[in-house]
Amino acid sequence: MTRTAWDLIDDPALDGQTNMAVDAQLLDEVARSEAPRTILRFYSWVRPTVSLGRNQSIARAVDLEFCAGRGIDVVHRPTGGRAVLHDDELTYAVASNDAAAFDGGSIYGTYRRISEALADGYRRLGVDAVLAPETRSRGRPRGGMDHPCFVSPSRYELLVGGRKIVGSAQRRLRRGFLQHGSMPITCDRELLARATRMRGGGGLDREMAGVAECLPERPSMAALVDAFTRAFAERFGVCLERRASA
Repeated sequence: MTRTAWDLIDDPALDGQTNMAVDAQLLDEVARSEAPRTILRFYSWVRPTVSLGRNQSIARAVDLEFCAGRGIDVVHRPTGGRAVLHDDELTYAVASNDAAAFDGGSIYGTYRRISEALADGYRRLGVDAVLAPETRSRGRPRGGMDHPCFVSPSRYELLVGGRKIVGSAQRRLRRGFLQHGSMPITCDRELLARATRMRGGGGLDREMAGVAECLPERPSMAALVDAFTRAFAERFGVCLERRASA
């Protein structure tokens, strides 16, 4: 029996604008395809970058003066959600028009199926990640600033010991969706707090975790990509065919 083939992209570290442009291009690619298409991409960042949801106000989300002084780029994502600091991490992206592979393609069905594969990948590394049962939200902070993404989990995002280990966002078109997410290796909580004007760190040590904190040794980027690649292939019963971004 022939297995369904997905495209697999394993990109080198790129700047924020390029990373977001590639993800947007992949969404457009699957949305234009007449045949079922799914693309799985892994990538990282050449410098610390804060990404914001596509409609998020920069003024409400980040301290631009601080970011400029620390060499932190600020970009908008093609997806929604709140501020994420991308630094020492692996980032995943899934673009697809194949609703049948994702429980009919509903927003929560898609989140759940992707998070199950990610959880499988973490378990391959020896990390017991579980799906959050429901959204846990916090009220708007004083001063009108937006909380960053990792302050609270949404339904089916991944937790380790009650702390969020993946922050994801999604955009849906009539004939396809893009979901991508930050998977920290280590977390610079102070840098995130200062970049987003969180007073006193906002309890980020209790809210977010990096995979290196959960293991006796820091995993290599190659080991991370391999674990998650194998997990997606097995969870979805597909073969992954490597290709370039463009």
